[in-house]
This record gives sequence, C-alpha cells and structure tokens, in this order.
Amino acid sequence: MKTVTVSKFCINYDIPQQFIDSLSKYDLIELVEKDTSRHIQVDDINRIEKLMRLHYELDVNFEGLDIINNLLNRIDELKQDISRLKNRLEFYE
Repeated sequence: MKTVTVSKFCINYDIPQQFIDSLSKYDLIELVEKDTSRHIQVDDINRIEKLMRLHYELDVNFEGLDIINNLLNRIDELKQDISRLKNRLEFYE
C-alpha cells in the first residue's frame, strides 16, 4: 500500500492539516501511522480531492461531507448491483 505523509499532502494542496484531521475524525479517510508520522493512502487521494472541492468551493461542512460520502458510496453499491443483475438477466435470455 502506497502512502504519502499528511504534511507533504497538505503542502502540495495548500490546505491546513486540520482539514485532514477532521476528515479522519468523521471517518471519511483512514490515516496510517508509519515511522512516527501520519500518512494518507494513495487510494484515498481522489476521494480527498472531491471532499476538498465540496468543502472549500461549495462550503459544505463536515457533517454534510459525511452524508454526501455515504450517499456516493451507496450509489456505487447500487451501480454494482444493477450491473450484476443485468449480467444475470442476460444469462437467462
């Protein structure tokens, strides 16, 4: 699993580390402790970028980010269910 330090990520994206701490507090991302520093998994970067845009450009608070994240995850699950059902239906046709 590839990771990036929180401090490097925040410097790169010009955001405060408190934003990442808040995302972690609301369980929107999982921070990894490694070599006495906190790291972000590279797989989470796209999600963090989406959450950054929602928070900074649309002024969505962290409770709203949590709700939006849950709804987006649910939509992805439903898309997978639809795809699986379509495949089963094609098998029986």
